[in-house]
Amino acid sequence: MLPEILEVAEQHQLIINPRTHGKKETTAKCPFCHEDAKPDKKHKYYLSLNTENQVFKCWYCGQSGGVYRFISLLEDIPESEVVERYQKQFGKRRVHLHPVERLTANQFKLMGYRNKPNWFEMRKRDKSYYKRTRDLIWSEWKEFMQREKYQAFQLLIAGIYGMSYQKSVQRIKEREKEIGVPLLEHVLKIYPLSERPEWTERAKKFALHVCNPIKYPFEENLKLKESV
Repeated sequence: MLPEILEVAEQHQLIINPRTHGKKETTAKCPFCHEDAKPDKKHKYYLSLNTENQVFKCWYCGQSGGVYRFISLLEDIPESEVVERYQKQFGKRRVHLHPVERLTANQFKLMGYRNKPNWFEMRKRDKSYYKRTRDLIWSEWKEFMQREKYQAFQLLIAGIYGMSYQKSVQRIKEREKEIGVPLLEHVLKIYPLSERPEWTERAKKFALHVCNPIKYPFEENLKLKESV
């Protein structure tokens, strides 16, 4: 089983286009020619990663090949050494990564981290430390997503009661693209439920208060619950 090319790119902290992340063709800044790193090409991503066939190609400098060649170029080692490494480490087994290892470098930055951890090196160096760090960051990510859902629900309510529904939906969609996780579909499914989670009622009260503070007073000490 071949390594996942997207996971390799993330482990080596490539800058990935959040709009294409996880799609069959994921694009990224090319680490070989760096042409798309120029100031006037901020929105260009010349490196194409085929997540189905585990191959890559830069549409500017022409570097291309399979995932083993990709790793050999990134680490400046012979491709044969890369093949041998993965054969010894994984054999014919498929490696199932913890969800936190699939988070992108951009998602780590949104949580306040400067860089995405190199999980492969961390696991190899100290497995116990790797597990503790992995579980800690995963808890942080869940808390981060809880806040995002809370704020998205607030925007939805504000849009419904504040006569700016399309604007609110657009803001939620923009945030979806920024964090790389669906939000709008989630809150739209929750809104019509006869029994909604407690956190949604708190979010609704706050949103109504913002729309009309006189008609809808809000207790400032209400805090977001941890559970969704």
